[in-house]
Amino acid sequence: MQEDFRALLRKAISHERLEAYRQRGTNGDDLNLFAHYVWNVALCESLYPTLQGLEVALRNSIHDAATAAYRKELWYDDSRVIPHPREQEAVRKAKDMLIREGKPHEAGRIIAELNFGFWTSLFDVRYEQILWPRLLKAVFPFMPRTIRTRKTLSKRLHRIRHLRNRVFHHEPIWYWRDLIQQHDELCEAIGWINPAMLEMIGLLDRFTDVYQRGVASNEEKLRTLMQKAGDSSESPRPGSKPQG
Repeated sequence: MQEDFRALLRKAISHERLEAYRQRGTNGDDLNLFAHYVWNVALCESLYPTLQGLEVALRNSIHDAATAAYRKELWYDDSRVIPHPREQEAVRKAKDMLIREGKPHEAGRIIAELNFGFWTSLFDVRYEQILWPRLLKAVFPFMPRTIRTRKTLSKRLHRIRHLRNRVFHHEPIWYWRDLIQQHDELCEAIGWINPAMLEMIGLLDRFTDVYQRGVASNEEKLRTLMQKAGDSSESPRPGSKPQG
């Protein structure tokens, strides 16, 4: 039954995905392999509040700053503000999605529909002298002035976007040696925008605890599951008569 339990897990997760864990330094034992998979899921889950918090705070801060600077809520429709085809297409797709859902083209709905990639792309050098540095202070009012540049933010947000994509696409991150630093940088970026948001997200942020517990606690829990699976194979099936 233990082998059946392991085979079922392998079928659910897929051989290819598990091999990616084995190649990243697990000891090759099935128990250790599955434990790393579970730990990775827990790490990704624990990062969700901060990733979501940054995305929401960032898009709303940019929208508020751009609305005030250009004196119109629909600033994203102005080709002088968003002159590049890639971002214009993203806006069009957001509007199309609202049409399919039968929702009005309200600014707040369009802002929420635009993905994180759209917002981080606005910090590319292509938007130097279009959005930046004009909006920097308004978007990141709590960021130290000495480091508050488009280039600094672009680098930071690119790293966060890479982490976000790994987390949201269920990819391994447990082996990243700078994962604690990346979490700290993520929290810092939220604080640059809105310290109140950072405080609220802190109520949900379990990353440090999950990271510090490591893989060992998951091995113990999985060992218990495997033992129970083995024990169940010894138990009489419903309706069967005891032997002897």
